[in-house]
Amino acid sequence: MGDLLLSERQVSLLDELAVSSGVPSGSAKEEPNAFETFHKHWQTVRARHGQREGSKRRGRWQWIYRVQEICNSACEELDAVLEQLSELDRQRCEVLRKTTALHEECEHMVQDQERLAADAQALGERLDFFDRVADVACMLDHQSANGLLAGTGGTPGNHSEFASVLDQIDGSITFLEAHPDFCQAQAYTHQFEHLRNRACLALRSTLQRSLEKSATQVEHQLKEGATVQTQVFYTRFKAAAGNFRPLLVLLHQRVDVHETYAVTLEELEGFFVHLRLKLLTLPVSTHLQSMVHQELERSQLAPATRQASAYILEISQLERQLFEAYFELRQPQEALRTLLETVADIFYQTMRPLVLTCDSIDSLREIADCLQMDVMEPRQRSKSELVSFLGVVYRLHKDVQEKLIYRVEMYIRDNIKGYMPTSADLDYPAILYAEKGDQDAAEHMGAPGSGWYPSLPRTLSILAKIYRVLEMSTFQGMAQEAVDLCMHTLKQASESLARRALPRCDESLQAVLPLVQMMDSQLFLVKHLLLLREQVAAFECELVVSEKYFNFGNLWEALNLKLPDGILGILKPTIYYAEVDSKKDIESQLKSACEALITNITAHITQPLAAVNTQIGHFLASGVERTSLKEQAFMQPEQLQNVIGTFLAHVKAKVPFATAHIRLYLSAPRGEDARRPSSSSRWRCGWWTRGAVWRAYSRSSASAARSSPRWALCAQMPSGS
Repeated sequence: MGDLLLSERQVSLLDELAVSSGVPSGSAKEEPNAFETFHKHWQTVRARHGQREGSKRRGRWQWIYRVQEICNSACEELDAVLEQLSELDRQRCEVLRKTTALHEECEHMVQDQERLAADAQALGERLDFFDRVADVACMLDHQSANGLLAGTGGTPGNHSEFASVLDQIDGSITFLEAHPDFCQAQAYTHQFEHLRNRACLALRSTLQRSLEKSATQVEHQLKEGATVQTQVFYTRFKAAAGNFRPLLVLLHQRVDVHETYAVTLEELEGFFVHLRLKLLTLPVSTHLQSMVHQELERSQLAPATRQASAYILEISQLERQLFEAYFELRQPQEALRTLLETVADIFYQTMRPLVLTCDSIDSLREIADCLQMDVMEPRQRSKSELVSFLGVVYRLHKDVQEKLIYRVEMYIRDNIKGYMPTSADLDYPAILYAEKGDQDAAEHMGAPGSGWYPSLPRTLSILAKIYRVLEMSTFQGMAQEAVDLCMHTLKQASESLARRALPRCDESLQAVLPLVQMMDSQLFLVKHLLLLREQVAAFECELVVSEKYFNFGNLWEALNLKLPDGILGILKPTIYYAEVDSKKDIESQLKSACEALITNITAHITQPLAAVNTQIGHFLASGVERTSLKEQAFMQPEQLQNVIGTFLAHVKAKVPFATAHIRLYLSAPRGEDARRPSSSSRWRCGWWTRGAVWRAYSRSSASAARSSPRWALCAQMPSGS
């Protein structure tokens, strides 16, 4: 059973075991015993093997038990550790909580400490504003006792210390005014204001003493010196200005802080201006009086004005520089404006009496030119710096212009409008013959406008003097008036020439005397109007004046109609506007004079033809038949031949005479003054006039032929018929 229970594998293992144990297997006899032995052995081995296997299993289980015990112990220890860790974490959290609370408490304590320190510091700073009163007072006493604000002792450190004093005063007052609820704030505010007034008063007194000292030194130098040098007035003041400039800058910077600084600065500026004017007025006025004294010749007025204006301009510039050496410029700067205006007013008060007493147009014109060209125009760019001085100069320039306008108006009234011509002035054409005969002498003497009627050169001369000296609108008005009056005098002279009595002459010349009288009158007017037109064109302006006048005709009619008062109130005078253009008037007068000249010359030459034409017109006007015209005595061939002969004789005698007369009047001699028209323009005008005469003659002959068939028939007849 046991064998059967063994498998083949077990049997083979037993064999191997037997072999290995030394049991012989070849003996047949011993085979049963061997099996039995083997079986015992096998049982033994098996028992031992079982024991070994059991011991192994028990060892393993023991190891497992031990490991289990170890694990249980480890788990127990781990649980203990976890409990301890939990306790440790709890303790850590408690420590962290306590530490955080401690930090928070510390931070609160630090914040409280800082807050208390800030409160203490703020309280100390606020108390410092109250404690500054004694410190500032001591500093002011120290500076006043040691003369630290004086010009001789002022240093940059002292200036900064004084600036610190002012800063403390201003800061304290600002703080106390912002906290009026503080204890004794109002009382301390009054104390600080008193200290500020005291500081400003100390500065003002120190500067005033320094200025007075400098002024005294200058006055002493003026008394000792025989001559007055301009720099004497400025050297001492400029030397002292550097010491006070920083202090005055402090005042200027605090002008907007409080009114006290502004008032102090204005008082110092006013004192400075008063002292400077007191020092300058008499010497400057005396010096100007020596330049432009009353005994000065008229020709020297303009150079003296130029010298005086240059001197007063130099004084003004030096005064401005000295003012800027002490004070900062600000807007508005009333003190500097007053100083410069007063200095310029010295010049104005010196020059104005001379201007008012001066009656010379040339001198007034030169003075106006000097003020305009030498003083005002070169300083237009720097007008802001010298606006006060230039304002006074402009006022003087206006006074000169007004006096010049007055003198020019008087000149126009007396020498142009009121000119009374003499017989020598109207001795035409003898004046022109003398002009041609004495041409070389005229060139040598340089007499401009010789042969001109006196009112014309006077008009042109006065306009040339005031051109670009007066304002253009004023010049246009005066030029228009002068030109109109000049044309009026020329027309009056032309009428006088037409009415004058001609000298006696030969009977052969009696026929041309009316022509001479007419041509002298008309050519005189044409000649002078041509000259006036050309000379007036040289002035670059329009001689146009606007006029306004009222027409009360409707009111007069309303009064005559006795209308009610309500309707009378509605009626208003009519306003009319008109423009007077002198250049157009010259052209119109010249055209009229030329047309009158042409008409009169034509009438004198064609007088026989005009007489026949008049007779024909009168005859035909009676209403008779035109065929009966040839039967009239004045239309007989002999009579017509006499008329034609007389006309041709007039042409031969009067046309050359008229041509020569026109050439005499309208030609310019050599060497004439440059202001007169050129010879070419004169010759062109002369030839134009002569051509116009012949054209007028042709038109007159043609019109006579058209108006009379009989005259046309006779004109076609041969000369011997």
